[in-house]
Amino acid sequence: MSSVKGDDVLEDAFIVIFVIALCFAVGSWIARYIKNESSPIVKTKARLIDKKRDTMTGTDANGDVSASETLYLIFGLDTGSTMSFSVGGRIYRNVPKNEWGTLTFQGTRFLRFESASGVVEK
Repeated sequence: MSSVKGDDVLEDAFIVIFVIALCFAVGSWIARYIKNESSPIVKTKARLIDKKRDTMTGTDANGDVSASETLYLIFGLDTGSTMSFSVGGRIYRNVPKNEWGTLTFQGTRFLRFESASGVVEK
């Protein structure tokens, strides 16, 4: 009988930890959204110096493999600093590497890159 109570405690603890983690994730997303919305829109001279792909794979209990990919553009600014933006596939493919242009962003959000090759917008 005591093992049943122990199982209930573990199940309750798991649920509490899951809810706390979910609240933290949602809270972090909301905080980033609010910060981006309150940030000024900035235009600066920049050059795309690198493109990066982060791929995560996993296998579930049935042996099914799943994968997710996050795409990043890394810009070198005319000030000497760098900025990295998580973007979708269309933007990732269409921003030309090593070409100078005008980068427009708001907080951590990529908005636009205009170069001699054309304009890529979110």
